[in-house]
Amino acid sequence: MTVHERFGFRKVINARGPATILGAAKVPDDIRKDIYDILGESAEIWELQRRASERIVELTGAEAGCVVNCTSAGMAIATAAVLTGNNPAKIKALPDITWPKKKIIIQKGHVTGAGDCPVWQVIKMTGAEYVEIGEALDCATFHLRAALDDTVAAAFYIMEDTFAPNLLPLETFVSICKEKGVPVICDAAYLTDFKMLAKAGVDMAIYSGQKWLGGCTSGIIAGRKDLVQACYLQEMGIGRPMKAGKECMISIMSSIDYWINRDVDGIKKNQLQLANTIINEIGDIDGVMCEIKESLYSPSVRLHIYIDDTITKIPAWVINDDMGKLDPVIKTDDYYVNNGLIIFDMAYIDEGEDKIIADVLNSYLTGTRKPLARQKEIGSVPQTRQDILYQIFNQWLEGNPRE
Repeated sequence: MTVHERFGFRKVINARGPATILGAAKVPDDIRKDIYDILGESAEIWELQRRASERIVELTGAEAGCVVNCTSAGMAIATAAVLTGNNPAKIKALPDITWPKKKIIIQKGHVTGAGDCPVWQVIKMTGAEYVEIGEALDCATFHLRAALDDTVAAAFYIMEDTFAPNLLPLETFVSICKEKGVPVICDAAYLTDFKMLAKAGVDMAIYSGQKWLGGCTSGIIAGRKDLVQACYLQEMGIGRPMKAGKECMISIMSSIDYWINRDVDGIKKNQLQLANTIINEIGDIDGVMCEIKESLYSPSVRLHIYIDDTITKIPAWVINDDMGKLDPVIKTDDYYVNNGLIIFDMAYIDEGEDKIIADVLNSYLTGTRKPLARQKEIGSVPQTRQDILYQIFNQWLEGNPRE
């Protein structure tokens, strides 16, 4: 009996990647074994953190590192660290800040979600004064220079590939902040070049341990030794409700070993074969274009499927939504689905699942499978991603909230 059968939930064919809402990474056997082993043992957490720091330094090239329980927790803890330093009285005082250096600045165009929690909410929970600079689509050097006064504790930079092109690039942002002596904190949850940010001079970089590294729920803060030390000291204060357990530290250490020693060429070759199974099934259908792409934010093969619904008579968003009702569920990277693009990340597609995806897509695109409307009131108008998410979360106790 599988775990799905025993506890009564549907299997997911994960073509989205290590998203939190899908349980993050599918953890490899070697990492799972290390986590299993530590769960039956006791250890001093500070010593596990020190050993993890050694591995994090090897991975990132930073001066030091500490383990947190996820990336968004890392953002809050890193913010707290620049506010308090290693001062225990200040650590105990948060979120009540009585000292002047309490502003955290961020480009307005970088105001995204830490998962689906607004980044400003994560920052403000520390008591920091949150300040946006620039405009939604533009931020200039003069915006940044004007904001960097003696009351600024740090500047945030978010690493994603969906932002407008006229925001400040990382190199410029870091250079100006260094001129002013302001630390830069970088959210890099999906980044796969783990040495990039230390080389760029970022003071603290926050990575996910549960995404591409392949571990259990966990995160990494890597950066300046004094700031990393201040991060760990938040265990005495605001960091306590976000504490990372022994399984997190072992997961990070084991995941780093796995990442460094993985067979990159073999993994890519296998993923290309899986993607080509889908392309061969639907690539010649009128109104469908398939393209294989790679990204700095994914180490895997990503299949982009563009659907022209004026020809196929079925929009990408309808297909994507209906696949969420199937058993097994098929989940994709659906960020651009309302624009006619469905992205299939091949990282967690198992052998045989490629054929299931190919057959399902073919049946929608050729009209042999008729989708059910998500809700009668929706009609032919797609919902936004956040509206769909709220609907699911708000009805999670009522059967299948997607129906």
